[in-house]
Amino acid sequence: MNNKILIYKMNESDIEQSAGIWQSCFNDYSSGNESFPSYWTHSSTEIKDFLIQKVKDGCAIAAEADGKIIGYLAYDAFNFNGEESVFCPSIGHAVIDDYADKAYPLLYQAAAKDWVSRNIFNHMWTINYNDTRLKKTLYDLGFGSYLIDAFARTDAKLDAASSYQIRKASANDAEILYSLVEESREYYASSPLFLKRDSYSIDDISQILTNGNVFIAFDNTIQVGFINLSVSQESNCIDLSVKNCGMIDEIGAYIKPEHRGNNLGKDLLKNVFNYCASNNIELIHVDFETANLFANKFWKKYFSPVLLSVRRTINKNIND
Repeated sequence: MNNKILIYKMNESDIEQSAGIWQSCFNDYSSGNESFPSYWTHSSTEIKDFLIQKVKDGCAIAAEADGKIIGYLAYDAFNFNGEESVFCPSIGHAVIDDYADKAYPLLYQAAAKDWVSRNIFNHMWTINYNDTRLKKTLYDLGFGSYLIDAFARTDAKLDAASSYQIRKASANDAEILYSLVEESREYYASSPLFLKRDSYSIDDISQILTNGNVFIAFDNTIQVGFINLSVSQESNCIDLSVKNCGMIDEIGAYIKPEHRGNNLGKDLLKNVFNYCASNNIELIHVDFETANLFANKFWKKYFSPVLLSVRRTINKNIND
């Protein structure tokens, strides 16, 4: 095996092989877990479409060794929370196993040199959660955990018996839900999360109640938590969700801190699972920030992590 690896600008002729490398890697890391969406093990259309666009945008590089492509890296550039950023999704990179230790650092070195030269200092990747080797490589380069995407089968049995009353919300509950969502924004902005969540108007909340399935929990007459479920209309190659997949998204889920640890979260989730099972929805997706200490512990009990997003911030004065 020739150890020399060449990094070059990706061409359309590389896309077929690159998509095959990605699927092979995903199959390796998802094998044996029924909670992982199997759709991506046999469908490469969305991956190829993504790579075609990245090649056109000039946002893709490839690695070659022994006269063949062995890996690639493709990304999006955008403004994230007021900062110019790049994001390499899970379908935006893959390397043949035998070359992973050498090719990944070279791909990032080449890409990061270009990013920083354009004053892009916020770098984000999403990787297979079980790829401990790549995780170590990125951690050694200064990346840290940021977000997890996880899936569960909705036929899982959840035995929960909290003392709370839970019901599916109606349009008349807009004010109640609005109050809880506003409180959740304060929670996300607090330490150690420091996340600025979008604000919602009463009209926005009413629209969510119309389009989604919100379950609200009460302690007697006091609202203490909620969970929101929508259903995907198409497959999404960024978070690997599939069509007709349950999605705990947008306003997500929230429980007042003083009511956590009393099986309320499990009871809310049980209502969501029951709804999905009754409506032929086999999989459900959730994403959560790793800095959300309560969520990080809770969701992993019932969901299988598939993807891990990591983030690195370069010193802002490097180009001074």
